[in-house]
Amino acid sequence: MNDLVRLEETDTRIVKLVLNRPEAMNAINVPMRKQLAVELERLAYDDNIRVVIITGAEKEGRRKAFSSGDDLKDPGFKMESPTAVLDYYKVTDEMMRLYDFIDNYPKPVIAMVNGIALGGGVELALSCDFIFAGENAVFGFPEVNLGFIPGWGGTQRLTRRVGEANAKRLIFTGETITAREAKDISLVDVVTAEEDLWNTTLEFARRITGKSPLMITAAKKSIERGMECSMQSGLLYEMLGMMMSLKTEDMKEGITAFLEKRKPIFTGK
Repeated sequence: MNDLVRLEETDTRIVKLVLNRPEAMNAINVPMRKQLAVELERLAYDDNIRVVIITGAEKEGRRKAFSSGDDLKDPGFKMESPTAVLDYYKVTDEMMRLYDFIDNYPKPVIAMVNGIALGGGVELALSCDFIFAGENAVFGFPEVNLGFIPGWGGTQRLTRRVGEANAKRLIFTGETITAREAKDISLVDVVTAEEDLWNTTLEFARRITGKSPLMITAAKKSIERGMECSMQSGLLYEMLGMMMSLKTEDMKEGITAFLEKRKPIFTGK
């Protein structure tokens, strides 16, 4: 059996994680979730990796998909089971923990949406720092059509990204929107022609890898924590990050390179 999450080293400091169930539109089942968690945990503390890209596997003759979300055909979950509520609570708790881990990941994470993204697939993309999409991509939250609501962080992350009215529209109607429409409401950051998606995403990732990984992490934490608290508390996070940078080799290298009019070489120390 093929790995449910395929790892591809695309550059010296960039890794692509590919959701690898194209025959099921990369629907997320329990084994895939566990493997994704293991790979992300390992990469989080690999000093050689500075950016992670998550995308969906493609198969000739199949409709392209980033992920169609929760696999409702997963044999591990049965609605008629007397423990169905508890069983699904455990799955939901594990998925929320995984998406929170991605949300708070120490490295930048880019969702490269190369086709259909529905429900839990959109929620996965929303937990990433950036969402790049091909023009063929579509986004939607079909849960209301099935009698439930987004349960892997969708009601919260979507609202924070696109605003209350747009989040309600997408969740209440269960409608799908195009990549261009998604960009118009800030659900997507960048939309490209399908054939340019990979190169556009890779070029952006490379721009990040040239910066200090310590400061990328510090800036990410300051931005995200600041969004959850008052302005004054956010400014305190920012000050702590700045003070931390004063004792790093990266800051010394950055200033020295500037004065010497050369490109800095950051080591993450």
